[in-house]
Amino acid sequence: MGIQSAIVQSQSYTGEVPVLEKIGSVAGSRVQMRGLTKEYGIVRAVDNVSLDIEPGEFISLLGPSGSGKTTALMMLAGFESSTSGSIHIGHQDVTSVPPYARGIGMVFQSYALFPHMSVFDNIAYPLKLRRMSKADIDIRVRRAMETVKLSPDKFANRLPLQLSGGQRQRVALVRALVYEPHVLLMDEPMGALDKNLREELKLELLNLQERLRLTIVYVTHDQSEALMLSDRAAVMRDGRLEQVSSPESLYQRPQTEFVANFLGEANLLPVNQSSESDFKLADGRVLRCSLDFAINPAQQYLLLLRPENVEVCSETEAMLQGRITKSVYLGSFTRIEVDTPVGTVTAFAKPSPSRRFVLDQTVGLRFPTENAVLVPKATRG
Repeated sequence: MGIQSAIVQSQSYTGEVPVLEKIGSVAGSRVQMRGLTKEYGIVRAVDNVSLDIEPGEFISLLGPSGSGKTTALMMLAGFESSTSGSIHIGHQDVTSVPPYARGIGMVFQSYALFPHMSVFDNIAYPLKLRRMSKADIDIRVRRAMETVKLSPDKFANRLPLQLSGGQRQRVALVRALVYEPHVLLMDEPMGALDKNLREELKLELLNLQERLRLTIVYVTHDQSEALMLSDRAAVMRDGRLEQVSSPESLYQRPQTEFVANFLGEANLLPVNQSSESDFKLADGRVLRCSLDFAINPAQQYLLLLRPENVEVCSETEAMLQGRITKSVYLGSFTRIEVDTPVGTVTAFAKPSPSRRFVLDQTVGLRFPTENAVLVPKATRG
């Protein structure tokens, strides 16, 4: 199905639609996916995914290309049928319901605006198909445009080609919101924008979410985007859910080696268990770990150290010493890789006029040892 056809289907429901006083009276619906699976021949793109999304929650489906996140979103939207499993929106089982009757809004990465229509007509399109009066459409569209800081007097008659990328994305967003869906689905909506525009639109999206209390399901491969926007994020890999949690928990206490590596940079150092809560690094140093899971004696574990928690220090304060093998200046910090007796350790070091970091320089490193975080080592092959 083409994107334009998807827009028509998802926004062309012609049943009775209540005319609300203003954009801002929307409230999100609960979404439930149970055992959702999608197979293409012998390829299982989504594998037994179950996920509850609370009303008004912003949740991101996060993962690399091919992880199944977009396929899961397309099944939720109704543009892809599921091989097995069920989808509920609110109290309704919508597994076999067509897209136009699911009460969802959809925003695509490519904007998917109708090039021959003005901004006003693009936004008004789903309202016209719902047979709203001309007066109601005019009020809705103007208020919607003001919501995303597009002056109706200035932009209403422009064509999409006369807009910047950020302005087009605002039009696509507000077109999905103007008929007041209870669930908004977004597929890599900021992937085509430059950094400054992305940051600006992220803040606007957060403001809209707070005001409208929409349920938002947001697909992205950008970790920082998911961490900033989401109440929770669902990390996907090979069609399965690896971990679903708050951004802070995903980053600080990942449950798998994949999640630890996927969200930001991670030092993952091999350790061996020496007692119930004590583990040894390769140099014999013992760490006491605060565990929120039961240790499996047959499982190997890795110590997680985020680079920002590794401090460059003097030799007398150092827990480890090593030689710098790579140094990259990144403005507010310098990223260094240090060859140590326990493996290569990456640190984000703050440079100063009196301290520079150069190749082959010997440096001391220290890091917190209380409540160290362990991650199960992945089984290769």
